[in-house]
Amino acid sequence: MNNERFWMVYGAGQGAPTARHKSFDSARTEAERLARMVPGVRFFILETVGAVEKVDVQFIDLRPGDLDDEIPF
Repeated sequence: MNNERFWMVYGAGQGAPTARHKSFDSARTEAERLARMVPGVRFFILETVGAVEKVDVQFIDLRPGDLDDEIPF
């Protein structure tokens, strides 16, 4: 999962946002563009504040780093 912050633009009563913006300024420019195209709709700039991820299975490799190494520890 990508851990970088991003912003999205949501128009009230419109479909769910799908485009990710790499900066607040980019999202603001898009919100302003959309507001001009759809008068009367309020557009919100959404910012990521965190993420949640469930990890079911994790493999932990316990093999020695160098299998040719004769050291027993």
